[in-house]
Amino acid sequence: MQKQIIARFMTALEQPNVQHEQIQRNTLRDSHDLGSSLTSEAIQNGHGKFPYVIVRMFSGIYMQMPIHLVKEHTAKMNGIVVQTKDFGNNENHQFLIEVATNYKLHLDSKGKRKHRICLVLGPNSAYYFEEDRMKYSTSIPSGGTLVNSQQQVIAMNKPHFI
Repeated sequence: MQKQIIARFMTALEQPNVQHEQIQRNTLRDSHDLGSSLTSEAIQNGHGKFPYVIVRMFSGIYMQMPIHLVKEHTAKMNGIVVQTKDFGNNENHQFLIEVATNYKLHLDSKGKRKHRICLVLGPNSAYYFEEDRMKYSTSIPSGGTLVNSQQQVIAMNKPHFI
């Protein structure tokens, strides 16, 4: 069965290399702040809404890539944009697993390393992709420093969803 999938990947790994220190510097806004929830700008850009992919960048630093299922591709959307006729169906887990698998293959080929990612479907539903394995879990990633594809901090030490 062939599906027409048009995906646009805007990832930090396709942009010039950003050093770990730069991301750390961006996280140190207020040393008295014990955490911050998703920013309103991040939410407007689709972050924090299921489904999404989490990419482990470094220990404690994660990148969230929203999955946008759309009828027509819009140039201004950040994240994984998938053009499909079934754009309103987030319940099709097999289709979303296929999208996440293709995204991981894309990351692995661009970064020349194996990436650890997680397809998050809901507050208690996720698929973890590590090496060449996929594992279902009722535990989803949370906490740490969450960045978008432009390496901007969008949340710290809080849940990754709204």
